[in-house]
Amino acid sequence: MNKRQRSKLEGILESLSKKDKDRVYEDARTQRSAAQKRRRSKARETEDGERIGGRRRADPLIDWVLRIVEKDFSHAKRVKDTGGDDGDSGLAEGLVVELTRRRATVLADGENDVAKAFHCRLSAELAARQQSGIAVGDRVVYTKLDATDDGEELFEIVSVLERRSKLARPDAHDPRAERVVAANVDVVVVVVSVVSPPLHPRLIDRYLVAIEAGGCEAIIAVNKVDLLAADQFDDEMAKLDPYREAGIPIAICAAVPGGGIAGDGEATNEGLRVDALRKLLAGKTCAFVGHSGVGKSSLANALDPKLGIETGRVRERDMRGRHTTTSSSMHFIETDDGAGLGGIRVIDTPGVRFFGLADVSPEELRWMFPEFVGYTHECKFNDCSHDHEPGCAVRVAVEAGKIARVRYETYLRLLEELRVGGKPKDVTQRIRPLGDDEGGL
Repeated sequence: MNKRQRSKLEGILESLSKKDKDRVYEDARTQRSAAQKRRRSKARETEDGERIGGRRRADPLIDWVLRIVEKDFSHAKRVKDTGGDDGDSGLAEGLVVELTRRRATVLADGENDVAKAFHCRLSAELAARQQSGIAVGDRVVYTKLDATDDGEELFEIVSVLERRSKLARPDAHDPRAERVVAANVDVVVVVVSVVSPPLHPRLIDRYLVAIEAGGCEAIIAVNKVDLLAADQFDDEMAKLDPYREAGIPIAICAAVPGGGIAGDGEATNEGLRVDALRKLLAGKTCAFVGHSGVGKSSLANALDPKLGIETGRVRERDMRGRHTTTSSSMHFIETDDGAGLGGIRVIDTPGVRFFGLADVSPEELRWMFPEFVGYTHECKFNDCSHDHEPGCAVRVAVEAGKIARVRYETYLRLLEELRVGGKPKDVTQRIRPLGDDEGGL
């Protein structure tokens, strides 16, 4: 690169956030190390036992850093500065609505019709970190390639724009890495069921910590209430009182598989008891998360029967859900709420049976419980962990009934988990079928 190009890239590097800059330098070290190993391997040709090759050439890290800046950030800056395609580079911005291996389905800016989405290849760098570097909901910069596949135009994603929020969990195979479930969402809807499968508050607690850490808002959607006997309703709903007291909105729903679609194709009232949820989500981008079989896809279908997302039923032998949804995807739902709040963007995610905590330290956990915050500044010690320290205002509030004891006990359990560390399969509370100890929680 010439002096002018280098100066421009150095300016972009200086404008990056600390997080992006750290990531660029880490990637540069990794790429340089791999290149040096390849060069050493090629240089091992020998003649009469002597290695062939001249002096080792300089390989400064900054050169690798600037190459990554050119690939990952300069394109995005040009698109942002020009308000779109600059006419020379063929670059534009779009929204990731679905991900498969090494490919993303992208909807161009200004479009709301998913039928107009198109497939984009991922750059080699993005494909190498697909689980964390790109997710459904990400805004990306893409370009059209000078090639076709059976007459179809080919596109490639060249960079991912900065996220405003995310929902993430540790990678099951590498606890040090994270898997981003959804990006740039306003609200994460934690879908729970009261029967088939039963209510699991512990999984709710884990989701709420991850939601708070990712900068999103939370809503709890209680599904399948139509399957509850009348004399059981109050007792089941009482399990959610700690979340109500913490200020988390709760929507009571009943969405039958398929969204209440009758044999003639008309929506039935039975499957459309989702009005409370619809009002909470109007005009927002949200992600539906929860245990397998709780009815996430059925809820999305009930919000808009035209979606037709495939749904399934739980296994009768153990009341566990089956993974009908195998990958995340975004759906667009039109609303007619009379308030002009706009439609809903729903990211439907695969169900889980355990959920670890990503990118949260023991010191940060205390800020992930909103009901603690009002008392934290009254503690005797500024770094109070609310565990054993004298003069802890949070513990006093728990004893006085101002903070739900079950939420405090959850905090202590998660705090111990984060302190001990370990692989997700070792430290994550696994959901057990009804009939086991602790009522399947």
